[in-house]
Amino acid sequence: MASPLEERRSRWTALPGIIAASTLLAAPVIPSEAPVILSEAPVILSEAKDLEIATTRSFGPGLGSAPSGRSILLLTLDTTRADALGCYGAPRPTPALDGLAARGVRYSRALTAAPLTLPAHASLLTGLDPPEHGVLDNGTAVLETDVPTLATVLSGQGYATAAFVSSRILDRRFGLGRGFDAYDDRMAAERTGEYGYAERDAATVTSAALAWLKARPAAKPYFLWVHYYDPHAPYEAPGATPAERYAGEVAAMDREIGRLLASLPRQALVAAVGDHGESLGEHGEHGHGLFLYESVLHVPLLLAGPGVPSGRVHDGVVAARRLAPTLLRLLGAPAALSGSLLPGLGLPGASEPVYSETRLPESAYGWSPLRALSEERWRLVEAPRPELYDVAADPAEAADRARLEPAELSRMRRQLESYASRLKGRPSGREPDPAVAEAVRSLGYLSGASGKRAGTIDPKDGIALLAELDDAKALRASGRLDEAQKRLRDLCARSPGNVPFLNQLASVQLASGQWQAATATLRQALDLNPRSDFAHLHLADAYRRLGKLEDARRSYESALLLNPRLAAAWLALAEMANAGGRRDEEYDVLRRAAEAGTGSAALLTRLAQVESARGEVPAADGHLREATTLLPAFAPAWLEWGALAERGEHDADALGRYERAAAADATDPTPFLRLGRLHLRRRETAQARRDLEKAAAARPGSAEAREARRLLATLQP
Repeated sequence: MASPLEERRSRWTALPGIIAASTLLAAPVIPSEAPVILSEAPVILSEAKDLEIATTRSFGPGLGSAPSGRSILLLTLDTTRADALGCYGAPRPTPALDGLAARGVRYSRALTAAPLTLPAHASLLTGLDPPEHGVLDNGTAVLETDVPTLATVLSGQGYATAAFVSSRILDRRFGLGRGFDAYDDRMAAERTGEYGYAERDAATVTSAALAWLKARPAAKPYFLWVHYYDPHAPYEAPGATPAERYAGEVAAMDREIGRLLASLPRQALVAAVGDHGESLGEHGEHGHGLFLYESVLHVPLLLAGPGVPSGRVHDGVVAARRLAPTLLRLLGAPAALSGSLLPGLGLPGASEPVYSETRLPESAYGWSPLRALSEERWRLVEAPRPELYDVAADPAEAADRARLEPAELSRMRRQLESYASRLKGRPSGREPDPAVAEAVRSLGYLSGASGKRAGTIDPKDGIALLAELDDAKALRASGRLDEAQKRLRDLCARSPGNVPFLNQLASVQLASGQWQAATATLRQALDLNPRSDFAHLHLADAYRRLGKLEDARRSYESALLLNPRLAAAWLALAEMANAGGRRDEEYDVLRRAAEAGTGSAALLTRLAQVESARGEVPAADGHLREATTLLPAFAPAWLEWGALAERGEHDADALGRYERAAAADATDPTPFLRLGRLHLRRRETAQARRDLEKAAAARPGSAEAREARRLLATLQP
């Protein structure tokens, strides 16, 4: 079972929510007779309005100008297990990363601090373990402003700094953008992974990073961080098995890394590191986040460039989080980040036990969280039933030695407690917005954070429940809703406080039209996790179905407090205003959504429609340009942009835009009809005939097809 908080693959999907939004696009700028209900599937947006972004800029210690002229490229490889790379023994080569290993140092046993994207990246950028930086889970906390990062330190030393991330999980609102001159998390809301998080693929993020490199100030050294998300599930590369498809995703990422590395000067320091691995069925887990075994903890760690030995392999266990302070020391900078340095580089670093943890079992399922301590030979997994593995002799961790080695188990448990007690812990990082707690209290939800539940189920036992959850999902997908609901009710009873189980039950109830039951289930889920923007969104949709529009509005607004870029909530509020004839309110909602950086092509297109009707043509033109840049395959934006050009008598622009709309959706007669009409007006009869014939053939029963046939009948043979 893959993590419900992370899952991916960047693709254009015709999500029902966007289809609903498209019906709003097709409506005139007057209220529609019936409200359009957005899908239960969330659509998150990502777009930052401009690249010059920069979140709260925070500088490191006043170290003056950079101590060396060397630049740094940090590549973070999301969901990449070490043995997925050729240089770590994978049968399929990964030439770019293998070449990096050959000209630098490869750490054969680097381990992550957490098998979740946001906590792991917080550790990679700060050099701290999760209890020290306070970001313990995805989507629940912001890195505090007093925690220095690699970016804040280097920006204080005069570096040009930029980050290009590929998933909404690293949205700037979680605090990792501090210290970056540019924090580019631009991606279309409509490009989502399995769980609705906006994301972009390796080719897109590489091109964005290369554009920044080309335009950067040449006189300054730079720190560039590029995050690749492709290996996340679902794996869409060709292959007969999940493992083969996963390897294909890694290979696609490697090709784009090669394109990026080819543009770099040789004097740059380059580091590549996985944030966490991926389980391909080991111990029953498919994905990551639930367990702390080798498949999710062991990550690639490569370092090459000036001052780094060439062709060296370091075999000792190391913490991946030690990379950040090591990079600073290689530049000759004073120790500005906490943590020991990586060994094998001529720096004062040595092997030491590695701490790892996962809060996902607790925060998502209400089960027990896990901690682990890994040495050269032994790994302890602290759980309700602790586990001990001799990873040197048993790298697959097939034989739990806890009962057979009681003395070793006691020693490791003492060592884990001693290590944990030395961590300078801080409370879980602050909420993204202080108004959130008050908002959820005003709606009647509990004020406790996600995961404040009993946590008594051992994840080793819970994994069987996740297999049953998959069965329930399959029943739902096949239309057997009553059976799916029965199975999910049983799961919720056996795993009380399990938010994903409740959310799945609510989704079946929504699909069955049981709106009242769905609202009760969603409110139960929100009592357990009031910070779930998706749950507020789904609850609001259910309230709309029940006609409780004020309750729906408040729930949409609560979702937006948690996630100001949640495009589906903005679109729903705009639809409600449109349905009620409140045109000024609709305009205000759409405008505020665009200013929040939602990055939804559907939303920007509707805003442009409204602006055009208000006579604000330059604004409409700008938003349509932005929509087509975000999502070139979104035909309604090209259609509206073409209409805008045609009204301004810019025929050449109109023709080109209608052609882009036709290319994006050849089954829609509308762009062909508009092309035919425009060619007729320009007395280009032959081209008009070709376009009108295409319009008549597409959806023959549609009004557009009938109009095309009428126009064809007026033409001379």
